[in-house]
Amino acid sequence: MATIRDVARLAGVSMATAARALGGYGYVSDRARDKVARASRSLDYHPNAIARSMIKGRTNTLAVIVSDNANPFFAAVVRGVEDVVLAQGYAIILCNADEDPAKEAMYLRTIRQKRVDGLIISPSGGPADLLQGLLAGGIPAVQVDRRLDGLKTDAVLTDNRAGVRAAVEHLIRLGHRRIGIISGPRRLYTGSERLDAFLDTLRRARIKPNERWILEGTFKERSGYDLAGDLLRLRRRPTALFVANNLMTVGALLRLKEEGVAIPQEMAVVGFDDMYWAPVLTPPLTAVAQPGYALGTAAAQLLLRRLAAQRSGPPETIVLQPQLIVRESCGARATL
Repeated sequence: MATIRDVARLAGVSMATAARALGGYGYVSDRARDKVARASRSLDYHPNAIARSMIKGRTNTLAVIVSDNANPFFAAVVRGVEDVVLAQGYAIILCNADEDPAKEAMYLRTIRQKRVDGLIISPSGGPADLLQGLLAGGIPAVQVDRRLDGLKTDAVLTDNRAGVRAAVEHLIRLGHRRIGIISGPRRLYTGSERLDAFLDTLRRARIKPNERWILEGTFKERSGYDLAGDLLRLRRRPTALFVANNLMTVGALLRLKEEGVAIPQEMAVVGFDDMYWAPVLTPPLTAVAQPGYALGTAAAQLLLRRLAAQRSGPPETIVLQPQLIVRESCGARATL
């Protein structure tokens, strides 16, 4: 592997001149710069990234920790992040916490050792003190989709309450009064926000929530499958079911199909998170669509502004609006 000493020797200049020419700093004559460039290409020279990061104090690397990389929603978020930061010369390290606080904590320790320049994270409920330590160490962070209470960072969120309210009010307008929910974990921001919005919407409609129809899942497909089965074993079932994320919706739909439950005739279903294949289901799925890609691009832009020292003020929170996509699983005529 060629070194800068080799480049300088071939170009007939000092190592200091070669370093300035390749690094783009300090004065170098046009003639010397051209000689160094030709020598670098001839030797296929590539700068030592570790050495350059030690000199500049930057690695041009960002970490992205997502809650579950098997979830298509987070794939859209990561794509949005990637499209923004790659255009600005940053690489990303992608970490999957898999909804496991211990795994998330391990990644937070690792990325601190890797000296990343910044972090975008969808928290899985790991210790806030580890994130606080990164911030204290000068590593800016942006929380996306979820946030931890008391952690003062920039955040980009979906208006969960508006999305749930639109979905449940739609079911009520269709005549449903017996509405159940498979919620996410209450310890997580999105789990508690969506459940609180569900209960609040029922109360505003003067519908008393039935505790037996309020089930807490894990945001994983298996919990949607199992909890839908629990609902079906009840003597008095809900006539409509709201499921608080896409993976649990998949599990719930599978269980309803296996048990021979006709959707929406016997049970209407609405999910939170739209999926690209939702229109081809039988019946097509009514869902609250989140702007996953836009969440990712907004989070990346916030982080890059922090890194560029354009923003040193208080944390900023951006809230994007979801959209209810009405299809046939709720019992209504599709609007799209």
